[in-house]
Amino acid sequence: MLGLKSYKCQVNNGSTHMVIMGCILLICGCAIYLLFRSKSLNIYQWCSTMGLSSTIDSLRYRTQEWNVSEFVKYNLPDGLYSTAYILIMGAIWHNENRIIKSVIISLVPFVAITSELLQSYGIVHGTYDFTDLLCYSLPLVLYLIIISFKHSYNNKLDTQHYEKNSFINFCYGIICHRIYGL
Repeated sequence: MLGLKSYKCQVNNGSTHMVIMGCILLICGCAIYLLFRSKSLNIYQWCSTMGLSSTIDSLRYRTQEWNVSEFVKYNLPDGLYSTAYILIMGAIWHNENRIIKSVIISLVPFVAITSELLQSYGIVHGTYDFTDLLCYSLPLVLYLIIISFKHSYNNKLDTQHYEKNSFINFCYGIICHRIYGL
């Protein structure tokens, strides 16, 4: 069929949980934006288009007296979005080669990190914030560390499995040789 590789969507419980957790983090990041940030952000226009303005205004009114830290308002959503992306892409690409998967998962956080760094030099519009940089970076670094440990652990299990099978094959060979003269 035109030489294109066919992919089957294989969903397992781990992937389902990663997608659900990613969606929850995405919703939490959006909720923080909608409740506590300026109405000049694009997300308000999107919600207005969906007819949600009055609901959002009502929720903003109910939460206006909450004392929310600057970190929660301005930095935490970045970390939530970065983590959500990593979880969802990890679930979608869970069957792929480790290198391809890591590149795809690292792509958006890398762009965000690069953008934040370029803001510090005035090359990209925006206000550089070291805490934003940490919120973009930390989920990616943790993901790469976990994947590295998981890969090392799986390699160790594969080696042990191979050694166990080699021993079993050796014993089987001796038994076959003694019994059947093979």
